[in-house]
Amino acid sequence: MEDKEESMAARKNPEGSAEKTIQEVTPVKKGWGVEDLPFPKGVAYIQARWDLCIGCGTCEAACSMYHYGVLNRELSRIRIYRYLTPVPKSVQNVCVQCSEKERECQKACPQDPPCIYYDEKAYHMKVDTDRCLGSDCALCRDACPANVPRFYLPEHDYPLICDLCERNGERRPQCAEVCPTYCLEFLHPLFPQHLQRIHPDEKAECISKRLYPLPKDKIQRPPEEIWEDWNG
Repeated sequence: MEDKEESMAARKNPEGSAEKTIQEVTPVKKGWGVEDLPFPKGVAYIQARWDLCIGCGTCEAACSMYHYGVLNRELSRIRIYRYLTPVPKSVQNVCVQCSEKERECQKACPQDPPCIYYDEKAYHMKVDTDRCLGSDCALCRDACPANVPRFYLPEHDYPLICDLCERNGERRPQCAEVCPTYCLEFLHPLFPQHLQRIHPDEKAECISKRLYPLPKDKIQRPPEEIWEDWNG
């Protein structure tokens, strides 16, 4: 009986160590995404492809899990907005680490020095949570064209902003790592950032005009809208 159990254990784990076996069969990643693309050096940000987002929320789950160890989209630094354009469409909203001239959140902070600022060594935005005036101020959020800074009260009364999942000097954005449609990319700035520094509502409107050029009164209207007209 003992010989049979030993034989079964040997077949399951010939090396005698499950941990060692897993490490041997798991490739060591040196980059991001399934393609193992090289991590950019210097200035970089999350490039969002609006057209590819399916609204699955995997990025939000990965972000909240990485930072707080929980699955809570309200704690995610990247947010998914969902629209009818007229068909369902999702749009991502995340900080693009604006250049100094375009960094409206930092300019708007009333504290000196600003509580929300770009760390030139870490290459991402940071927040001084000890000095931040919190949601009673929220000038950083109001100044941002995309309304990216968010507050999660009462636990986090300071702006939640993308830090590219940086730890000990290494930036490893989890949203770009897990996105199933590859609509989030960790890249050097390749396109004018003003295309990203707009509110999701405006992004959705741009998508709608490009994909569905007919005016809304020429396409099929949702039943609830027709019902409202009938009963108006």
